[in-house]
Amino acid sequence: MSYSKKPFKLIAIFNWCFEMKKLKDYEIKPIFPGLSVSDPQMSPDGDRVLFTYTETNLKENKRDSHIWLLPLEKGRPRQFTHSKGNDTNPRWSPNGRSILFLSNREGEEKAEDEKKEKKKTKSQLWVIPADGGEARCLTSVASGVQNPVWSPNGKKILFAAEVFKGEGEPEGEVKIITRIKYRFDERGYLHGRWIHLFSVPSKGGKVRQLTDGEFDIEAAGWSPDGKKIAFISNIDEYSDISHFENICVITSEGGEPEILWEGEKVGVGHIGNLAWSPDGRYIVFAGRVIEDTSNIGYRNTDLWLLPVEGGEARNLTADLDRTVSRRATARWSPDSKYVYFNIPDRGAIHLCRVSLDGKVEKIIEGKMQVGGFSLDKAGSTIAFTSTDFTSPFEVWIYRDGETKRVTEMNKSLLRILDPMEPEEYWFTSSAGNKLQGWVLKPRDFTEGEKYPMILSIHGGPASAYGYSLTSPDFTLFANYGYAVAFMNPTGSTGFGEEFAAGVSGHWGERDYEDIMETVDHVLKTYSFIDSERLGVMGGSYGGYMTNWIVGHTDRFKAAVALNSMANLYSGTGTSDIDYMDHSVTAGKNPWEDVEYFMKKSPISYVENVTMPLLLIHSEQDYRCPMDNAEQLFTALKKLRKTVEFVRFPGSHGFGRIGKPKHRIQRLQHILRWFDRYLK
Repeated sequence: MSYSKKPFKLIAIFNWCFEMKKLKDYEIKPIFPGLSVSDPQMSPDGDRVLFTYTETNLKENKRDSHIWLLPLEKGRPRQFTHSKGNDTNPRWSPNGRSILFLSNREGEEKAEDEKKEKKKTKSQLWVIPADGGEARCLTSVASGVQNPVWSPNGKKILFAAEVFKGEGEPEGEVKIITRIKYRFDERGYLHGRWIHLFSVPSKGGKVRQLTDGEFDIEAAGWSPDGKKIAFISNIDEYSDISHFENICVITSEGGEPEILWEGEKVGVGHIGNLAWSPDGRYIVFAGRVIEDTSNIGYRNTDLWLLPVEGGEARNLTADLDRTVSRRATARWSPDSKYVYFNIPDRGAIHLCRVSLDGKVEKIIEGKMQVGGFSLDKAGSTIAFTSTDFTSPFEVWIYRDGETKRVTEMNKSLLRILDPMEPEEYWFTSSAGNKLQGWVLKPRDFTEGEKYPMILSIHGGPASAYGYSLTSPDFTLFANYGYAVAFMNPTGSTGFGEEFAAGVSGHWGERDYEDIMETVDHVLKTYSFIDSERLGVMGGSYGGYMTNWIVGHTDRFKAAVALNSMANLYSGTGTSDIDYMDHSVTAGKNPWEDVEYFMKKSPISYVENVTMPLLLIHSEQDYRCPMDNAEQLFTALKKLRKTVEFVRFPGSHGFGRIGKPKHRIQRLQHILRWFDRYLK
């Protein structure tokens, strides 16, 4: 009997080898335009803009970032830094005469301990004259420098860096774990490493450590007079299982922190985005109300105003019903009357401002997504980056109520990529919600022809698809003859708190129904889509939903799950955040309700799977750990189902920030899989 099967096995192996060889036939340009232009920094006088430009270096399999300078009167940007390393994070000095930046270039700086072997170069703090000249390196911190900020008088620079306070050797093979949060996606194994504050004279000199202890500093900012520094942290021993942080203050020389505000006392947690008002009276920060720590679910993040001299923090955006990023920077107007910030709104990201009495205005809006932004000293000019479906991020200027694009860094890239505008649609779901989505036609669309379709599901779920060209994936699929559908089901942000909270503790319910009703709507509306050749894919939460779909319907003919979750029971103990993420668990612990966790786990439905599934995962993914893909792959193979498993190096976001060759190979495998089963 084994002999009779052998020819079939040989044919299968031959076909598989042939497919692997064909991977190279998928011509994928090494172009990833998502954040090629980023971090615009307006000069204090409003005449010049600094920004970071990142290019793909396929030859060395990396990305190269440099700082560019744009004089607004001349209108032509020029490259400002030219090192072999990556130069990022440009910031003007208060007087506009100097620029600090981060770089992992090799310098002539002296190590604090010259006996230590120099390992992979970490980003250090550099300063260069604004009119050009030699850059000076101010630091030699083994762990690298993060988030540098000029002092108000320009004499010092505040920055953050990791400090090792664990047991044993920081790079040792044996790690002594004492906290739940012992690893974090993209940071790796924390192993006694804590982020603390330092300062260094801007002319050069000794680095001073300002904070110390077994806690992380999450955000920090100078007081306007430069005498104090406010920062966000939780110094409690059990901070890694707490939803709350404090706002603390130290002198500019460091010392014992003074707690200015305690989030737990007022039920406001997950805070970030700290900024001191220019008049010194207030600190603004982002945070969300947490009424029940046993089941926090989803709540909008709001901007809060804290009086420095004492008093309760006040919610400035309580009536907005949109969420504010706790990571993106909020910026004050120079007169301390307004705070500028971004919000997601129905597929767009707008730039808004709020007055101290809570009145919100949209400053820059439209069918686009605004990225980073900064103001000049007078507050009359705003530099920002923006993207839409057919344009990657570029630098724009807002002045006198008008916007103008001032860079075309991606002009040659666009000629190669040639992105297409998808068609937007809205329909009302059976739950009564208006759902937003888009369909992209195949590149060589011919009326009367039928085409296979790929449905893509976004991650999060607190995220959204929208008006941006952040990756070439959809255009690539269209180039190879696919229609592409993507949409924002219940759980997406930008549609109000109630809509986003609709999946908290209910993954695989209303969101699944929205996705299936979207397929109904798309097939009914777009006659060129072949209902017999449908594929589905998604990453992270979108990967979870893909795994859920393959166990609950046979409507699709092929599926690709990227960096996905399959077992919520085990995932709660192996993910870097799932033990605290109540949007998944509804506040339950696995040992309290085994039935619930397994009911919500796609692996429980493997016997129902009929469609071929490709699992793509990255080895250093601590957000959705590799064991989830391993478990699902093993189960499907034991059941003789059609499944493949492709493992890549990298973190959870390797498809976005991974090495160029791996990103290309990832797309080639996706196309290979769909071509095999949909064409």
